[in-house]
Parts: sequence; C-alpha cells; structure tokens
Amino acid sequence: MIKNLINLGKILFFSFIVFVFLSNPDIIIDSVNYSMDVFLKNLLPTLFPFFVLVDFLINYGYVDCLKGIFRFKYGYIILLSLVSGLPSNAKYIKSFLDRNMINIHDAEIMLSVTFFPNPMFVISSVGLLMMGSLKLGVMALVSVYISNFLVYLLYYRKLDNISDVSFSNEKVHFSKLLSSSIRNNATTLLVILGTIMFFMTLINILVNFINLGDKFFPIVSGIFEMTSGIKNMSTSIFSTQAKYLFISLFLSFSGMSVLMQAFSILNDYKINVNVILKNKLLVMLFNFIINYFYIVFFV
Repeated sequence: MIKNLINLGKILFFSFIVFVFLSNPDIIIDSVNYSMDVFLKNLLPTLFPFFVLVDFLINYGYVDCLKGIFRFKYGYIILLSLVSGLPSNAKYIKSFLDRNMINIHDAEIMLSVTFFPNPMFVISSVGLLMMGSLKLGVMALVSVYISNFLVYLLYYRKLDNISDVSFSNEKVHFSKLLSSSIRNNATTLLVILGTIMFFMTLINILVNFINLGDKFFPIVSGIFEMTSGIKNMSTSIFSTQAKYLFISLFLSFSGMSVLMQAFSILNDYKINVNVILKNKLLVMLFNFIINYFYIVFFV
C-alpha cells in the first residue's frame, strides 16, 4: 500500500514538472539564462583556473611540501579551500581520495568543514554592496571561518591524516597533464552548471506557483541557492540585524545547490549525506551563536 502511494506521488510530481515545462517555457528559459550568466561571470573564471592549478600543484609535489609546514591534520585541504572558495573543496578531496591520501570518514568530515565562500564575494558584494557595511562583510566571513573551524576541532582526534603517504612518485608530463586536467575539469564544471540550472528552475517554479510571501521567499531561496538567497534577503523587509543573521546562516550552510555540486563531484565514492548535513547544522549553530552575540554587544 505504502509503495503504491509512493509510486503515485512520483507520477503526480513528474506529471506536474512536465506540465510546468510545457505550459511555462519562459520560466525554464529564464532560469537557464540566469544560471548561465552566474556560471560564466562568477564561477567559470574562478573555479576552472584553480581546478587546473591544483592538478599541477599535486603533480609537482606542492601539497606534499605543505604537509611539512601545516602540521595540523589535513591543513592543506583547508588552505586550498580557503583560497579558491566553494565548491572546490570537493574537487580537492576527490583528488586525495583518488590517491588514497584520505579515507571516506575523514573525507566526510573535511568536506563538511571546508565549504568556504569566496572572500571577495563576502566582503565586497555581500558587505559593501548588499549590506552597505564593510564591517558586516568582514564579520560574516570571519564567523564562517570560526564556525567551521570549531566543528573541525570537535572531530580532530578522530581524523587519521595519512601524512606519511606521498601523492605520487611518478610525475606526468606537462602537456599530458594539461590536456587531461582540462578534460576532467570541464566535465566537473558541466555538472556544476547543470546543478545550478536545476535549482534555479526549481526556485522559479516555487515563486510562480506558490505564494511564499515577502518573509519566506528569501529564506527558502537561500536554502536552495546561496547567492540568490543572499540577494533576496538583502532587499527583504527584515531589519538589518535579521538580514545579517540570515545571510550569515546562508553562507555557513552554502545552499542545497552547492552541496549537490559537491556530491556530484564525489559521486564515485559513498559519501554519507547525513553526516554532511548533520555537520553543516553544527556549523550553522556555531555561526548563529557567534553572530547573535556580535549583534547584541557590538552592533
């Protein structure tokens, strides 16, 4: 009986999706165009060069050198993720998994605590342009770093950190490495683009068919897609303090779109989604506590 109800629910859901596609092609076209615009202007120029660069850094032993400098466990993953921003952490962790440099348990933990937003995006776009305050932008970024680091410390003793294993003793020739890196990363970026299109289409369908209201719409959009959620929250009817708290939570959660991009990059491995979501909730809890006290005592 339950199975039949589930199948009926699936049929109704997909029938609704087909109906939306056929009756409202403008929603789909606008969603795809917007996704392409975000991808080409914001993600491709930042992610693609970093993806290729990391392949070269790994091949020529740069990460092996970092292990001697950053003594704390998996410090090189944290450093690379800080520099390049989300969802590049999944790409780096996949490279480590491919080379047996990290086990699944540690990969899940490190994936949970390294979804770092681009620093310039948070400080300039979120802080100055959307919130009208450089101080709030800097604090939002710092709170994301601190909250992730606190969850990292909770698991620190459980991390193995296979530090005595080298990435590779056999170096790949430059031209061969360049061509393979471009092909592999182009596939990864296409998956990211497709994920963004899917979630943007879903958000636009919700907006057109469900009246979420002025308060719920920016919250729901932030849960699904971080960037659009932040933009919508910055122009919402909430107070400045509430806007800041919600935007900080969006930054610490990263959005379902980014999480799905990470899962798609790591789809060759059995990553426990529940572990990731549980740790992301912990990150959000720490982030909320930090920013609540910041607003109460300093704003």
